[in-house]
Amino acid sequence: MNLFNFHKVFLIVPLSFILFCQSKHDSLVIEIEDLISKEKYEKALVLLHDRLSSNKPTAEVLSKNRPNQPRLLMPSDDRTKIIWTENKTLFFRDLINDKSFQRELKLRPDSIMSSANGEYVAIQYPLRQYGGCAVFGYSASDSNLEHESLVHIPCKTGMGITNQGDALLYFFENDLFLEKIGKPNKPEKFMSGELFPTPFPKLKTHFHIAPIGNEFLVWSGVGGAYNLFFLNIEQKKVSLVSKDIVLPRFYPHNGNSGYVVGGKIGDLYLKEVNYQSGRVPSISKGIPIVTREAYSWRLSGKDEFITLNQNDPNQPMKWKVLGKKEHMPFFIERMWGVSGDRIIYENKKGELVLDDLIFSKDDWDMYEFYKKVKKLSDN
Repeated sequence: MNLFNFHKVFLIVPLSFILFCQSKHDSLVIEIEDLISKEKYEKALVLLHDRLSSNKPTAEVLSKNRPNQPRLLMPSDDRTKIIWTENKTLFFRDLINDKSFQRELKLRPDSIMSSANGEYVAIQYPLRQYGGCAVFGYSASDSNLEHESLVHIPCKTGMGITNQGDALLYFFENDLFLEKIGKPNKPEKFMSGELFPTPFPKLKTHFHIAPIGNEFLVWSGVGGAYNLFFLNIEQKKVSLVSKDIVLPRFYPHNGNSGYVVGGKIGDLYLKEVNYQSGRVPSISKGIPIVTREAYSWRLSGKDEFITLNQNDPNQPMKWKVLGKKEHMPFFIERMWGVSGDRIIYENKKGELVLDDLIFSKDDWDMYEFYKKVKKLSDN
């Protein structure tokens, strides 16, 4: 083949590929328009829903499994690493260095809590015969590290593990215990629960723990009313951060800040928590939000967040403080925000997928088409 013919072939192949992609999109449009003309709106909606539920070409499928029970997933506090479970398997993934690790567990976990750096994880296993949960500590990458606590605690009780993987923390009978990982593994009462007063002392207190850097946040309360505390392990010191927290959840951002939901039911605020090693965190007055924005992950744009719209079907919804809310042309089941303005999500097939939030013109056109057909169907 001479050089001239080689160039012709080189030019023809990409062009034929582009035409194929266009024809695939166009053929779907033609098929849907035909269904609309016959007023078969439901069938057209099924085709559009399938198209908008499919993974984009940029997607990376982290797992093709559909677990029997919902996955448990946690990002590190800088959101560059994730730990998740599928039935009795624990998975670890470094999203920056493209490293992964997995290990088999004894049972299907009831709950998990990773260290702030994403290198270690505390796991609760349900004890069906005795009630409550057993607590274990694991390394995300060292299969030799496995530590079983001698204490059994009520399931869903707050727990944590240090960045060094050398100690477990958990609440037992309303007191905070610290248990060194390794031998001898003797649980020791670390602090009295009285140092974490609740807004309603006469009601049963629920404690929750989340790692921030080398320290921890602790929630104390019940229902939609919690006090939030900062726990410095090294100094053995507790400091009150806020008295008006609604959800015992922390949404990490970049390793130096994250978000909690404060206010009261019906009057919610997304509050930014800024922290540095050894210092009591500061907390903002907060951004007024509605309920659907209470599960939001921060993006890199100024005052920009991503959440699920909590409708049917679920869509990622980008929103700005005092700005517009924009539904993404994409249908998913669950979602977590990670570094680089990306999300990890579960699709309708049960796969776990990593992708960005950049969509093509075809994606947006299909979403507008979906809205048009949905309106016709509803009418």
